[in-house]
This record gives sequence, C-alpha cells and structure tokens, in this order.
Amino acid sequence: MSRLHRSRIAEFEEILNEPNVVLQKLRDFCFNGIPFEGGLRCLCWKILLNYLPVERGAWNSQLRKQRELYAQFLKEMIIQPGIAKAELGVFREDVTLEDHPLNPNPNSQWNTYFKDNEVLLQIDKDVRRLYPDMAFFQRPTEYPCLLILDPQNEFETLRKRVEQTTLKSQTVARNRSGVTNDYPISDVHLILKTAKDLQESK
Repeated sequence: MSRLHRSRIAEFEEILNEPNVVLQKLRDFCFNGIPFEGGLRCLCWKILLNYLPVERGAWNSQLRKQRELYAQFLKEMIIQPGIAKAELGVFREDVTLEDHPLNPNPNSQWNTYFKDNEVLLQIDKDVRRLYPDMAFFQRPTEYPCLLILDPQNEFETLRKRVEQTTLKSQTVARNRSGVTNDYPISDVHLILKTAKDLQESK
C-alpha cells in the first residue's frame, strides 16, 4: 500500500469519525473514489444514500432498525407464504375458472405473479452485471436469514422462480448401418455386435 493511499484512508477515517459527518465534504472526497479497506466504501455509500444519518451516534440504532425491517419483509413476503404453500403441498399459483394465467384482470393473482416475476428477472440481471470476482460479493453476510438457509424448509425462494432452465439439443443423424448418433461409440459397437450375433444364430 502506497503512502498516498494510506493518507487517503486516514482522511476518510477522520471525516467518518466526526460526531456529525459533513455531507458535502464527504461527497467531495468520494468523488475521486472511495478506498475499499476497512469497510469505508460501504459505509460512505450508506451515508450518501441516506441509509444512515449523518449523526454518528445514531448509526447503531438505525442499522438495527433497518435489519429488523428487512427481516420483517422477508417474513411477510417470502417465508410465511412459502411455508403456507409447502404445508398445503402447493408450489404454484392455483388455476381456477375465475383466475387463470390468461386472465387480463389487473386484480388477478396470476397477473400479480407474472409482474413480480418481471421485477425478479430484472433484479437477477442487475445482480449478474455486478463484479462477482470482487471479494465484497463473495463474502457471506454477517446477518443471514436462518429460516431461508435452513435446508429443512422446503418453501420456494424467489431465486427459484427466476432460475433459467436450459434444454440440450442434438442433431440426430443416421449412418448407413441405420444407427443414430444418440448412442456413445462403445454402445454402437455393442449394438452392432449384438445384431451380428443374432444374424449368425438364425
């Protein structure tokens, strides 16, 4: 680490250690890049995005409040509906005479389901556009949702709703012996040998 980089980290730490962070000063320093070391980058972004207040003394309570809010969101939107469906043995939306996948009614549950999937697909694309090689995106979170990570819970997660399924295709060609290329070479030899043995036994 160069001397210039160490001095820049020290300047950021000095700004962030103030009882009240001067937002304009922080913006000016962040304009030319934020050091990654010591969690400075994520802390600066939390302040710049108003996720954390400029009052340093309120950070712990605000973080605790935000984590509780996120946990409640997971419980209401993913865990409780997922557990209810799993207990009923239902892993998809119900199809009824009044409500079905082609129902144009804006209040249709299927309509809501498809719109949610569009949002989830966009989120999935945005996440894949990030830099997965960066250490930040490879570290496990310090506050995981244990109910979602528990393998005994069989409810559907949002990730499963947007998983892409790839179907493999293969060109089928028939040679002069009437054998297609669906079989490995060893199987082809075995088939030919079996056919020859049958011919000789007649």
